[in-house]
Amino acid sequence: IIQWGSELCLIALGFLFLFLIGYKRYTLYRSVWIPGLIIHMYLFTFGYGLTVHVSERFEPDHFSLLKADSFLVRIQNEPKLSRGILRFEAEVIRIYDAKTDRDSKGKIQIAVSLDSTDRSMPEYGDMMLIPADYQVIDPPYNPGEFDYKTLLGNRQIYFQSFIRRDQFLILAWNTGNPIISFALILRKKLISRYNAYLPDQDAAALASALILGYRADLNKDIIEAYSKTGTMHVLSVSGMHVGIVFLVLSVLLRPFGQNKFMILTRTLSIISSIWFYSLITGFSSPVCRAALMISFVVSGKALNRNQNTYNLIAISAFFLLLNHPFYLFDVGFQLSYLAVCGLVYFHPKLYHSLYFKNRVIDYAWSYCALSIAAQLATFPLSLYYFHQFPLYFLLSNLLIVLPVTIIMYAGILILIIPFSAVLRPIGYFLNEVINLTNRILFEIENLPFASVSGIRINVFQLFLVCALILLLAFLTRSRQKIIAWTACSIGLVLSVSFSVNDILNLQRNELIFYSLRKNTAIGYFSDGRGLVLTDIEPSDRLYSFSIKPALEIRGDPETLIQKIENPVSGEQYWSDSNFMQFGKFKILRWNKNINLTNSGYELNVDILLLSGNPYQKLIDIRTCVAFKAILIDATNSDYKIKGWLSEASKLNIPCHVLKKSPAYIVKL
Repeated sequence: IIQWGSELCLIALGFLFLFLIGYKRYTLYRSVWIPGLIIHMYLFTFGYGLTVHVSERFEPDHFSLLKADSFLVRIQNEPKLSRGILRFEAEVIRIYDAKTDRDSKGKIQIAVSLDSTDRSMPEYGDMMLIPADYQVIDPPYNPGEFDYKTLLGNRQIYFQSFIRRDQFLILAWNTGNPIISFALILRKKLISRYNAYLPDQDAAALASALILGYRADLNKDIIEAYSKTGTMHVLSVSGMHVGIVFLVLSVLLRPFGQNKFMILTRTLSIISSIWFYSLITGFSSPVCRAALMISFVVSGKALNRNQNTYNLIAISAFFLLLNHPFYLFDVGFQLSYLAVCGLVYFHPKLYHSLYFKNRVIDYAWSYCALSIAAQLATFPLSLYYFHQFPLYFLLSNLLIVLPVTIIMYAGILILIIPFSAVLRPIGYFLNEVINLTNRILFEIENLPFASVSGIRINVFQLFLVCALILLLAFLTRSRQKIIAWTACSIGLVLSVSFSVNDILNLQRNELIFYSLRKNTAIGYFSDGRGLVLTDIEPSDRLYSFSIKPALEIRGDPETLIQKIENPVSGEQYWSDSNFMQFGKFKILRWNKNINLTNSGYELNVDILLLSGNPYQKLIDIRTCVAFKAILIDATNSDYKIKGWLSEASKLNIPCHVLKKSPAYIVKL
C-alpha cells in the first residue's frame, strides 16, 4: 500500500513538472484547473501514505504478530485512577518468551486493579514487565452503543490488557520524555496549589480543569451541568484559554517593543510560553490549533507581515495533520476547526446585522453573535456525536463569560504569586466565583426544556444539515435563485428523512436481547413505545452506555424500565420473571429458581434464555420444554457457556451468546 501511494505521488509530481514546463509554450494557462487538480491528488495520496506509514499495526514487529510470554512496556500518558481501576496507555518495547527476546512496538491500553491501600502507583515513563495476556478491544455490540474501539483505534491502540496488582513489576522509573515528565510533575504541583488555597474541593477541581486541563477530579454533576447548558467548551482547554494566556503575556511583555532585538525577545518569549502552556495542559488538538495560529500571528507581526485568517487556519491544520494524521478523526480537532471557521465567517455578519449605541449592550450582542456563530458551525457534529442540543446556550454563555474570565485571571495569579498571605484571599475569592458560576449553570440546567437530548442523526442526515448550512451561508453573499431552490430541496429531503424515521419507529415491533458483560436486559418495542426488563439501575453508567442509545434510536428515550425479577403486564406483553410473552412471542428464562424436568408436561416457547448459571443440561431441559433457539446471557460463567455451546452444537440447536457478541434482535 505504501509503495503504491509513493508511486502515485511521484506520478502526480511528474505531471505537475511537465505542466509547468509547457505552461506558456502550449498555452496551458487556459486550463488553470489542471495544476490544482494535480496538487490535490498529490496531497491526498501523500496524506494517505503518511497515515498508513505512522500506523504501527502494519509493522512486522508489532507485538500482536509475535509470540510472547511477557511484555516490557513504557507508560505513555498520565495514569487515571477511577473506582479502584488505574488506566493508562503503554508502548510495548520488548517481548519475551521461553526461548528468546526481541524488540517490538505497538500501543496497548492497560487497566490495573488496585487496592485502596496502594500508595505506590505506576507513573508516566515507568517501565513495567507485564504478562502477554491481552484482548482485542471490543466493538459496539448493541444498537447505537458508543464505539470505543474506533476511538482508541484513532490513537493507534487496538488491544487492551486487564491485570492485577501482583501481575506487574516496575523495572525502571521515569524513563519517558523528560520534557513531558517535567510538565506532568509541574502540573501536579500547580494543581496542589488550587487544592491548598481553594476551600471547596469541587471548585479546586474545576479550576484545575479550566486552567490546566486536568479533569480527572471533576464531579459528574458539574460535567453534566456544563454539557446540558452548552458551556462544555469552558472545561476543555481550547482557544479561549490560550487567548487569555496570550493577552496576559502581551501585557506583561509590552515594554519589550523598543528595538528589533527586544521585539524578537518578546516574540520568542510569547511563543515559547504559549507552547509550554499547551504542554502542561496535555497538547490537545484545540490547544495545538490555537497555539499554532497565535504563533503565526505573533511571528507575522514581528516581521510586519499581513496574515489571512483562513490561510492561518489551513496552515495550522496542515502542520497538525502532518505531525499526527489521525487528528483528522479526533472529535476535538473537528469541532475546534469548525468553531473557529464559524467565528471567522459568521460572527462579522451576525454582529453587523444589528447596531447598538450603548457600549455594554453592544458588547453583550457581540458575545451573543460569537456564541451563535460557534453553535451554527458546530451543532451538526455535536448532534451526531453527543445527541443533544442546549436550548439556553445563549443565556448560559452570556451569563458566565465574565465569571469565567475572572476565574482564568485569578487562577493564573494563584499559579504565579509566591506569597501565601496574598494567595489565601485570592483563593477564597476564586472559590466563590467558581461556586457562583456553578450555581448559575445548575439553575439554567433545571429550567424547563433546558436541553433536547436523545437526538440521533445518521451520516446522511449529517451531510444534509451541513449542506443546508453552507447553502444558507452562500445565500447571504449571493441571491441566486438556484442556491435558494437547492437549499429548499435539501430542507425538504431532510424533513422527509426525519419523518420516515418517525414512521418506521411507530411501525417497529421487535425484541432486543442486549449483549452485556455481567448483566441481562431485554427491550421490547411496539407502536412507538418501549419496555426494558433488566437487572441494571437506570442511574448506572452501563445503562446509559449500552441500553439507552437503542431507545433513543427508536425514538423513545422515556421507555418504561422494570426489574426483570418483578412481574409486569401490559396490553401486548406479560412477564413473571421466568415466563415472558410479547405479542405471540414466548420466552422462558431458565435459571436456578426454575425446574420443570420432573413436571411431566411440555412447555412450548420460541426462545430459551439461560440465565444465572442453572445446573441442568440442555438434553434434560428438552424433556419438558420445546424451543426454537437458545440465548445465553452474560450472568452465566464462561465454563458453563462453553459447555452449553458444545452441547447445542451436538444437538443441532441454534445458540447465541449475549456476551462479547452482537445483540440478538427479533422482528415480531
